[in-house]
Amino acid sequence: MAEQFNAAASVLPERLRAAIGRIAPQIGHTVTEVRLRASSPLMLTTPQGTLFLRPDGRCSGFFGTDVLHVQAQDVEETFLNACGYAVHAYETQIREGFLTLPGGHRLGLCGHMDVRADGTPQMLTRITSLNLRIARPVDTAAGALCEALFARGLCSVILAGPPLSGKTTMLRDLARRLSEGMCGDYYRVSVIDSRGELAPLPYCDVLSGCGKADGIRMALRALSPQMLLCDEVGTLEEVDALAQSFCAGAHCAVSVHVQNAAALRQRITIRRLLQTQQFDHVVLLSGTSPCTIESIHTAGELCA
Repeated sequence: MAEQFNAAASVLPERLRAAIGRIAPQIGHTVTEVRLRASSPLMLTTPQGTLFLRPDGRCSGFFGTDVLHVQAQDVEETFLNACGYAVHAYETQIREGFLTLPGGHRLGLCGHMDVRADGTPQMLTRITSLNLRIARPVDTAAGALCEALFARGLCSVILAGPPLSGKTTMLRDLARRLSEGMCGDYYRVSVIDSRGELAPLPYCDVLSGCGKADGIRMALRALSPQMLLCDEVGTLEEVDALAQSFCAGAHCAVSVHVQNAAALRQRITIRRLLQTQQFDHVVLLSGTSPCTIESIHTAGELCA
């Protein structure tokens, strides 16, 4: 766990990286996010809540005058480190508000968005705050899911949950288990990894760098997947591409953002996914404990 945390923190300036390196291991391995805002305290997100960091590595849930403050130059240096000082090479990701780092870590960006004359986003400039999200593979993340739904073979499932509920982590472990023969067979698994957060998965076919809808169509044309996985489905074009995958005989596992069970029927993306009449289950993940299943619903139950 420490390796992933240190790898993600490698984009930070030396001053901040040194303080993070002094964090006690029992705290460090629980950190899911490091938040940097210019002229504000550095903040760590953990399952137990927000922690403030001191230069000596001590953490506290209470703000104090001796906590480590982030300077504007820290934000700028972190951003430039993350894109290797080649900002123009990452314009597409920056326009979407994030940078994917090696190892699947993600740097969320916030600042001023320049827009074109038609109102569409052009480029995020004057970066003022950053959110470094730590990606950690969890080999047990999809264990309960596989026991509940995949013990008798493949099915199609929607993983729904709020941010930090473990959707991406569970999808990654599900792909690993299905492709490595841990669910009864060595299934042909195609992973559409548009943001580079799911790989590496050595026994899977991974399409990265392209949009989800294009990636789904490419996988169907060339890879003959039995199982297709896609993280954070959010557009109707992506839903239409998934509908094509069912016509080609593939099963699908996808994730969507949703805050609670009451919102399952309200999200248009989920409604359209269910209207394909090909998904078997919707799995709601807990917002308080990552990779924890709160409830499992049949698709027919939600369509009723």
